[in-house]
Amino acid sequence: MPRRRRSSSSWGAAGLGLAVAAALAAAWAAFQAERSLSALTLGGMGESFSTRVWSAPFLLWDGARGEPQRLIERLERLGYRRADGPPRKGEYRWSPPELALFLRGYRNPLSSQPEGLFLLRRDDKGGWLLRDGLGRAVPEIRLEPELAAELSGAQKIRRDPLTAEQIPPCLRDAVIAAEDKRFWTHWGLDPRAILRAVWANARGRELQGASTITQQLAKNLFLSPRRTFGRKFAEAGLAVYLDMRLDKRRILTLYLNHIYLGQDGSASVMGMRAAAHYYFAKDTQDLTLPEAATLAGIIRGPGFYSPFHDPAASRVRRDWVLHRMRDDGFITGPELQAALATPLMPARGATAEDRRDNAYYVAEVVRSLVPRYGGEMIYRDGLSIHTAMDPLLQSDAQKTLRGARHQAALVALQPSTGEILALVGGRSFAESQFNRATQAARQPGSAFKPFVYAAALKIGLTPATLLRDKPKSYPGEGRDWSPGNYDGVYYGTATARQALAHSLNAATLDLAERVGLKRVEELARAAGITSPLRNDLGLALGASEVGLLELVCAYDIFAAAGRRNEPRLVTAGLDAEGGGLEAAPAAASAVLDPAVAYLATSLMESVVRQGSARGLAKLGFDAPAAGKTGTTNDGRDAWFVGYTPALLAGVWTGADDNRALKLTGAKDALPLWAAFMMEASADRPGGGFARPEGIVQVRICPDSGMRAISGCPNKRDELFIAGTEPLRDCLLHRGGVLGWFERLTHP
Repeated sequence: MPRRRRSSSSWGAAGLGLAVAAALAAAWAAFQAERSLSALTLGGMGESFSTRVWSAPFLLWDGARGEPQRLIERLERLGYRRADGPPRKGEYRWSPPELALFLRGYRNPLSSQPEGLFLLRRDDKGGWLLRDGLGRAVPEIRLEPELAAELSGAQKIRRDPLTAEQIPPCLRDAVIAAEDKRFWTHWGLDPRAILRAVWANARGRELQGASTITQQLAKNLFLSPRRTFGRKFAEAGLAVYLDMRLDKRRILTLYLNHIYLGQDGSASVMGMRAAAHYYFAKDTQDLTLPEAATLAGIIRGPGFYSPFHDPAASRVRRDWVLHRMRDDGFITGPELQAALATPLMPARGATAEDRRDNAYYVAEVVRSLVPRYGGEMIYRDGLSIHTAMDPLLQSDAQKTLRGARHQAALVALQPSTGEILALVGGRSFAESQFNRATQAARQPGSAFKPFVYAAALKIGLTPATLLRDKPKSYPGEGRDWSPGNYDGVYYGTATARQALAHSLNAATLDLAERVGLKRVEELARAAGITSPLRNDLGLALGASEVGLLELVCAYDIFAAAGRRNEPRLVTAGLDAEGGGLEAAPAAASAVLDPAVAYLATSLMESVVRQGSARGLAKLGFDAPAAGKTGTTNDGRDAWFVGYTPALLAGVWTGADDNRALKLTGAKDALPLWAAFMMEASADRPGGGFARPEGIVQVRICPDSGMRAISGCPNKRDELFIAGTEPLRDCLLHRGGVLGWFERLTHP
């Protein structure tokens, strides 16, 4: 009897202790949950969401030229599927010469595109004729921006904000059928499911699980993944508390934002919206019933049921979810049969591997934003950052530089807007995060000379101005400076066109002395050069160190008809709720008269046709282009900055330790530029440079710079700004019949 009383007393004490522990655990859980819930904002989103960095949309206008495969590559990067029949949303059909395309549509702070069917037909000249689904002409269409990167800090979590309104009924019902059929009626726990799980466990049978959606949410939000009795006890208490504290719609939204649904490289795919983009390249609102069932099926085992890793297992699981939906009354029999007959068609868009090509660009975007917003906001607050990046050009640029013999960097701009389309700061971001396009300053050599010649044109000198091209020494500190022409060949006299085309140092210094260094510096500053510039004649030969991005942007005054467009990486930024953080409007200022800019371009066309970059055609690039090579002492740096009417790009190659490599702009930088431009120009408009008003053409004698007459052995058509053309005939050669006869007999 005494022993029995002690046993009863012990059980009573244990029960009391358990009750007290339960009360304390419940109070602790409520406190922790309430504190955490206060951080859950935006209609049910979690406290930490990755910031998404988006590329620019791709604009295609009626009549624009472009290779079909290039456009198809863009579509497939965005996750568009090839269709055999009439395309549905997110699909295309290529039946030469027509491309039928059902655009998904988009809207961002700067542009938009309605969804719908469009028909693109190639004409005889390689241009696209654009029509809508009714056959009406449309002026332009835009492909939606591509996801360039997701920023989530050290944890590398990809989580896309999803609101309750963005959950389609098919996805909601599929998840409830698969995970918690009595979700709408229980109070956080499902006693029937718990009893069924206990009974199955006692009989040694495997069960799918007894945790409700609310329990799973409690575990994901507040608890560790360790499987212990204490954790399950706390999970149950938290589930009941959450069900009392939040409505069912909010609980489901939180759950769909926090579940783990797979792995894309090193990034964890968290939440249904991120998963919809990852597996089907579409937003949740656009999911079909079979796609929604596939995602719901992945919840139980992302490693087993991923349609990328095991399509067969994924389809079996999808079909199981569909049958559960039919059994629970969410879909009808015909809907079930139609969904079961649908092939499993994951549509992976740009992959983590593809996005590695964006690393230098994205790093520069982050570097520009951190001072304004701070790292905490960028990596946790679910921002949307819209950039000027063209993802296909960015990929082209990175692939080009992987083949460089030495370190290299490449920048590409849209001349008409200053938008930075591609930026690569090295051969591999994984090997080195140092961005040689923006963080390195090197001597540009002769790539700086166009600013000397443009300054000369600005004060009335002309392409036919004769320059002294002979060795000359200049007084210096300690010893004289005696710069020579690169190959040791001197022309004696040369026109400005010849001097720039053949990169004659002596003639360029003669021109710089006539123009004045102050004018050269003023033009360089107006073009956007901010680096320190030397106040001696070394400036004219590119002895002042500059950055590649800085130099390429400065060339925009030539490519953009004299206007300096403010270079832009970021075009707009939105917070997680879609509110505007910033929008960078295009800003431009006039630096050169369009006629002066055109003449400078014409001089650089001669560099490509007859001068130091004449090897461009042999490299396979024969479109109209202008540009300038640059080589520094002992071949430490090699440059080429060049442009077409549609695209401006610059390349630098060299060594990080600035050692002598015997590089040249023509031999080492020009081939990289050509390789990039041949790819990049495949869907960019061609044609020559448009001649502005006020330009006249006169046939001259390059020996005298005057108007050519019959006896001149070399005649050239030269361009002038009206009023600066030569008025006198050549005085070096005879005119008339005697001059003509003399030219024939004395070639």
